[in-house]
Amino acid sequence: MSPWQTRCLAALALATAAGLASCTPASEPAAPQPAPDTVAPSAGPIAHVSRSTRLQGFLTERYGKAAKLSGKWRGSWTQDGDTRLTDWHVCAEQPVVTGDSWQQLLAVCGSPLDGAHPDPGAIDFFVLRPEADRFAVAAALTGQNFGSRGEPGTVQILRAGSDFYGFRIEHGWFGQGYSLITQTLVLPGPNGLVDAGGVRSHIDNTAAYDCDDADAEPDCQARLFNLDFTLRFDDRDPAARQWPLLIEETGLGCGGQPVRREHRFTLDPTTWSYAFPEALRREECE
Repeated sequence: MSPWQTRCLAALALATAAGLASCTPASEPAAPQPAPDTVAPSAGPIAHVSRSTRLQGFLTERYGKAAKLSGKWRGSWTQDGDTRLTDWHVCAEQPVVTGDSWQQLLAVCGSPLDGAHPDPGAIDFFVLRPEADRFAVAAALTGQNFGSRGEPGTVQILRAGSDFYGFRIEHGWFGQGYSLITQTLVLPGPNGLVDAGGVRSHIDNTAAYDCDDADAEPDCQARLFNLDFTLRFDDRDPAARQWPLLIEETGLGCGGQPVRREHRFTLDPTTWSYAFPEALRREECE
């Protein structure tokens, strides 16, 4: 880490209270380190334009006058030529230090008002850079589909390397007593933000409807499962540009057998994705 970064990180604790807090709680890995809420004094008369003011300006420019940093606003979402009334809100935001500068990560979530059970919600992802008194788009991935019933799930900003940050989206499907929850990673690639792949976050069938019949109980007991897949990055080499990804699989497998396994992955520099096996994307017993 450069001396500039060390000084910057020391100042962050003081700057965080002045900035807008992240819309989702931090969890492993450690929360990204915030950047200063204002630009450097050398920027001249616009040096004290706050990060919140820049964010509000970007939202207004992108989503219209109704957009706001806190709470929902009514707008629209157009996909495949179909425009739908949609409630939008900022679902994650965090300033981060990158190299000798800083960037602003932002996710905006949309929930169509007419979302039926199979319908996903929408998420727009942005990496913004300070430019004069505003934010400019450094990278974007918009109109992405996640979730069900028109709800896109939740977004977390995470640290995946020394100064490498991205988004983790957790979204699920629930039906007939089954729970299928997925976690997807969106990371900065060589040409912008990319979907780096997804695995399950949790699966279970503990409330399966087909086990309601007493005659089916013995067979159902042999097919019950309840598993968690906890995602984190191995930061034992803090200076590494990208950290290995670890997924710990724990819980009860088929028939109530205890499971505890660790899976390790690295980001493929060619596809810019993780080679997740089907076993980590399954819907039922192995």
